[in-house]
Order: sequence, then structure tokens, then C-alpha cells
Amino acid sequence: MLTISKATAYNWKKLSSDAKEKLTKRANKTRSLKHVKAVNYVDDEKANELLDIISKMPCSIESIMYSLIISLFTHRRLIHQPHVKKFLNKYQGLDYIEIPVPDGLWDSKEDILGFIYQSWITEGERNVTGQYYTNKKVVEYMLDYKELSENETFLDPCCGSGAFLLGVSTNNPNNLYGFDINPIAVMIASANLLAKYSDVVFTPHVYCIDFLKKDLFENDLQDIPLRFDNIYTNPPWGSDKAGRYTTSYPLVKSKERASMVLIEALSRLKETGTLYFLLPTSLLKIKAHSDIRSYILSSATIRQIDLYNKRFDGVFTDFFSIKLTSGRTESQTYRVTNGETQTDIQLSDEDCRYGNIVIEAMNTLDESIIKKMELSRHDDLTHSLWALGIVTGDNKKKVKKEIGPGLEPVYSGKHVKPFSLEEESAYILFAPETFQQCAKIEYFRAPEKLIYRFIAKYPIVAYDDKQCLCLNSANILIPDLDGITVKSVAALLNSTLYHYYYSMKFPDIKVLKGNLQALPFPKLTTEQDRELSDLVTTFQSADYSEEHQRRLDSAVYSIFGITPTEQIYIYSKL
Repeated sequence: MLTISKATAYNWKKLSSDAKEKLTKRANKTRSLKHVKAVNYVDDEKANELLDIISKMPCSIESIMYSLIISLFTHRRLIHQPHVKKFLNKYQGLDYIEIPVPDGLWDSKEDILGFIYQSWITEGERNVTGQYYTNKKVVEYMLDYKELSENETFLDPCCGSGAFLLGVSTNNPNNLYGFDINPIAVMIASANLLAKYSDVVFTPHVYCIDFLKKDLFENDLQDIPLRFDNIYTNPPWGSDKAGRYTTSYPLVKSKERASMVLIEALSRLKETGTLYFLLPTSLLKIKAHSDIRSYILSSATIRQIDLYNKRFDGVFTDFFSIKLTSGRTESQTYRVTNGETQTDIQLSDEDCRYGNIVIEAMNTLDESIIKKMELSRHDDLTHSLWALGIVTGDNKKKVKKEIGPGLEPVYSGKHVKPFSLEEESAYILFAPETFQQCAKIEYFRAPEKLIYRFIAKYPIVAYDDKQCLCLNSANILIPDLDGITVKSVAALLNSTLYHYYYSMKFPDIKVLKGNLQALPFPKLTTEQDRELSDLVTTFQSADYSEEHQRRLDSAVYSIFGITPTEQIYIYSKL
């Protein structure tokens, strides 16, 4: 019988059964059985060779990792050390498998165990459990050769295989603490620490704990400090849809787990401590996450924000890291890094009041243009109608390349261009009951609507009065703005001025509903609305050109009083 704690047993069961059940029920990526090799974590020829070997073995991942740990300890001559034997005894119920490990593999200083496990996890399981392990270069950048003093503590509350714990330097591994809900990750992280600090007799402080669920903390863990000098982590990303933690973190209206982990971590940080988190960029930008931004600005001091151009293996979400210290200072002044560039930011009182964390400094021209648009704000899109495009659940089967009986055109993001849809090239039988997700029929069949690309740096919007269907890479907006017709909304959103404003406020590769709702719309005169609407009608009758864009921009610049100097600057920015 495997001798593990109740908390570990709970989490082991959750990993092996509950996640699999979810994989059969949830949509798209959560069902994926695809494996994504963790090349951004370890890129080693012998590690890849080992991965190929074990991929052909019909064994559980628990037993494979246990066997590899024994192989590592044997190679490092640790296998007979009493403290190592004590650690292995916790997993004696697992099967030992003789695995032909490539010669010289265990001489590597890389986290081979973590690489194997990360590459083994399916894309679906990652999506369900939020297990997106951290790019090695990002870990190195955040740690920046960090060395702990003699009594300085370091916690990673979502430690995975131990990337941050392995990366920080200390003479006393007893000052390192790691928590993770995944018992396999806990086993790997503990083994990694024992291997790294092979000349120290110690028991790794790595525990199978759900950092957000305090009733899962083990009663006999009195050696865990209440507060820590350093808390570094890459927390799980995604909404707490099951509502496991929402009552404990009522401030997090978005239900974002990463936000909850950050709040809990700040409560466990010493007054002089440092918190460094890796987070999805959406937390900086989307209106729904203003909760955590406001909490940060009111409860901590921002020291640094780092922007990254790379992404995790198999993940398309941008991310950033943020360094915080305990307590709110009088002003929020911090540094933003982006590659080799650095910018110093000082937040205004207005930004702090509205929960805005700025990542790009504005010059006087930026401030002038943004101020003109904000002062012209009369309405916004918060009371408009929104809908996602169709999620078929099986595009290969349900989306056809040729027209057929009962089929009608369906458009994706690539078909959306300014003011019109490109010529049809895909067809579908509109049977909402057969789709995985489908908006209300009346949204698709609205007399007028806008269809916009989801993946884009700024809004690209087509006008539709033919009741067209669209897939989920092209979403629906039915505007409701005071004194502005649907065609005129399309004109404003497709203008260079609005592209500039969106890029300045929301530097992302996605056009999100919350961002669009934050855009300012002016009070148009009847003549201005008619001029914009007539322009759209003209544009629809011909291929959209640079000349069309110039005519549109001229009309929109006139509405907001944008000067020629400001216009030249806007074009240079885009």
C-alpha cells in the first residue's frame, strides 16, 4: 500500500480520475490528447531520446517518474543515503520499472525529470488543471542569479517540478519551500532538490498542498513558516469555474485562480519581502480583471513589470511577470522591461483610482490625443449585444469546402476585412443543436450586425446585413450607441485613430469584448453620422484601398479635432 498523506491521496485521486472525467466533458482543447514537448524548458538530445523510449512503454506516469528518480539517485550514489531512502519509502507502493536510460543523461544539470513529465502531460490535462510549466529562460530572468542569505526563506506555492526552487541559490536547502496540488510534481521537485543538494542531509520542504484551500494543509507541518521573505511562482491560470475557492476570495469577482494565488501570497509575505509572479497578460488589460489590479495598487507596491515576446510550449497566451513588495507606498513608480528596453512609469492618481496598471509611458502627443478622445466620450458599447461565433466541436466534419444541399456560407476571422467579408470559401449546415456552442439565432440573423476578428492587434470590422454565419474566430457585435448607426460604428472602429487608441490601451493580439466596451464614442451630429455611413456604403462597393482609409481617417480626425501633427504621429506609431 502506498504510504502517502490524506492530502496527497486526495490530490492523486483528483489528478487520475477527476481530470480524466473532465477531459471527456469539456470543450475543444480540454479533450486534446496531444503531447507538447517542453523544448523551452530543456532542449537536450539525450532527454529527447529518453522521452522516445518511455513513450513506447505501457506504464503509468507515476511509476515511470518513480523509476527515473531511482535511476537518478543510483547514478548520483544517493540511493543508500538514509534521508534519501526515507523519501523513497513514501512511494514504495509504486511499481519500479527498468528503464534503459541513455548514457550520460544524469550528468546533465538540467531538470530532466521535469522535462519528461511536462512533455508527457496531454494538452487536455494541462488545460483542465492549469499545469503550464515555466519557460527556463523566464525563470532565469526572474531569479537573476538570486542568492539567499543564511536565514532567508523562499516559497514557490505552485512549484511544479521545482524550476524556481532549483534556480535560486542557497547554502541551506531547508530554507526552500514548495507547494503543489499535483502529487507527481511534488515527488519530482523533492527528488530534484535531493539531487542538487546531494552533500546536505535534509528532508525537502515540498508538500502536496492546495495553496488556496487551507483545509488541505496537513496538521503535522508545523515547520512551515507563516510568512516568507520571497514568494516566486507561476500560478495556475484560468477561472475557478467549479467555485472551489470563490468564497475564500470574494474580492476576485473574475474567479481567476492566478489572482487568488496572488492575494494569498501577499498575505504570506513578510513586511520586507518580495513577491514575483508570472501571469497572463489579460490580467493587465481586461476589464474583468480590474479586481486584482485594484487590489495590487491598494495593497502592495509595484517594483517591476516584465513583458515577454515568447510563450509557453503549446500555449498561445501572452504573459508578463510582476515584482511586488508588501505595503502600499505613496506613489506607484516602477520599471517596465521589454527585451533590452526599459521604461520608468509613474502612475497618475486617476490610474490608481480606476485600477489601471500602465505598461507603456505616454509622451505629450500621446496624452493630447488620448485626452481628446476621452473628453469626447458620450457613450460606449457596454449596453450593446455580443455573441461568439459558432464552435462546431468538429470543424473537419461539419465545415465543408464545397456548397451542398442545405449548406450556407460560414465565415472565419481570416474572411473579415474592413467593412466587408471576403468571398465565401466554407459552408455549414446551420443546426445549432449539433454544435458545441452557438449564439442565439437572432444574433446571426440580425438585420444589421458587425463581425470582427478575434485574433488581431486592433479591431478589424465587417458590416453585415445579409444574416451571415461566422465561426468562433470571428465574433458578433450588434451596437447600441446613442445617435450612431451601425455603419458609423464600423467606420469608427476601422479608423486609424481607433486602431491607435486600442493599441495604446490594450497591446494584445486579441480583440476582446471588455476592451471594445472601454472605447470612447462621441456624440455625432446627424451630418457626421450620415457622412460616416455613406463612406461605408461607398467602400463596400469596391475593394478597400489606402485611398478609402485616408478618406475615412480624415472624417474621423475631424470629429475629434486631431491636428495634422498628431495625425502624422499616429501613423508613425502604427
